[in-house]
Amino acid sequence: MNTKTVLKKLLTDSSVYFTLIAALYSLLMLIVNVAEEEVLLSAERLLLMFIFSVLAAMAQALRRLTVLHGAIRLLLHYGILAMAFYLCFLLPASMRAAQVLIGLFAFTILYAVVMGVIAIFRARFRANAEQEEAYTNRYKKSR
Repeated sequence: MNTKTVLKKLLTDSSVYFTLIAALYSLLMLIVNVAEEEVLLSAERLLLMFIFSVLAAMAQALRRLTVLHGAIRLLLHYGILAMAFYLCFLLPASMRAAQVLIGLFAFTILYAVVMGVIAIFRARFRANAEQEEAYTNRYKKSR
């Protein structure tokens, strides 16, 4: 891939991740703060969501690299996402060490479940793609 394609994909992924995270966070704040008529998002929180989105998009770009071994790509992907989750969501929340460890553990479990489901779907897709054969016309019209 060339640089333009990589940057375009990075920008697209960052935008999608940011939109989804901001919408999910806003929905969560609406549910938690039922009594309040107006729920405001701080600029700091939005900036941290954006930084997380960019780091997540970079991790995804690393995961797409085929020059690295699959296990190394997965470890780098997990490491970057875990670091970004810690720096952008757990650290600014001023949590105690035990709460941070629980948050990282929950993140790790969620990551393992999501990546496991993705691996299952990819394996099934590859198995189905290998089974498909090119169509050859066996019956010709005789005119």
